[in-house]
Amino acid sequence: MINTGAPRSVSGHAISGGIIALIASGAYQYAKFQEGKITQQEAIKTTIKSTLEGSVITACSIAATNVIGDSNKTTTQKIALASTYIAIGGAFVYAAQNLFKPKECELLQNQQKRLKNDKQ
Repeated sequence: MINTGAPRSVSGHAISGGIIALIASGAYQYAKFQEGKITQQEAIKTTIKSTLEGSVITACSIAATNVIGDSNKTTTQKIALASTYIAIGGAFVYAAQNLFKPKECELLQNQQKRLKNDKQ
């Protein structure tokens, strides 16, 4: 058995993970927006996606850790439950990545068109 300490609050860690992701992604997306690499809408969309992903990933990780440290479950139960939580987190990230695919910045698309026209 692995001693993972006292069980932790899944919802509390989901909020913490979301806040950390919001701060990190928000700062990064703001910098990209200021440089003209993305639009404001893309920055907001990507920040929201990252915040949701951070929340779910953290919650699933803590839930898996809590299961691993549960002395009332068999090893097989721990593996099955922890794997389920990890799979749920991975599935959510995969879904979020596909639902929130940011489109290229219009400015960059226009620059690429101009470059192609200049080469012709």
